[in-house]
Amino acid sequence: MRFPHLKIGQGFIYQGKRYFKTGPMTASEEESGESCMIRRSAEVMTLENSEEVKPPLPKSFSQDQVVELMEAYKDELKACLQATMKQQAKVSPSDLLACVDRVPLNEFLTRLK
Repeated sequence: MRFPHLKIGQGFIYQGKRYFKTGPMTASEEESGESCMIRRSAEVMTLENSEEVKPPLPKSFSQDQVVELMEAYKDELKACLQATMKQQAKVSPSDLLACVDRVPLNEFLTRLK
């Protein structure tokens, strides 16, 4: 199977190491958590039951990755808030705070591009 056919978070083996796909061209090594680029043409072997396992969080992020993740998180929160305001005539502070709970931060930490 080629790398682009994997889903985000899906586990695979590439060059003898186990990885989880974290973006269109990136993956996180299972053992070290290090992020790396994987060619689109790379042949990979999927891991059984890997979609049930969450990829490990990287141990560190570059400044650009932090900015990218925070922007994505902010956009997701805005979309949730806008949807809540469209559905309800009156929106309470607790409704707005519930949006924060519905947008999982851990999901964003595994979305490195």
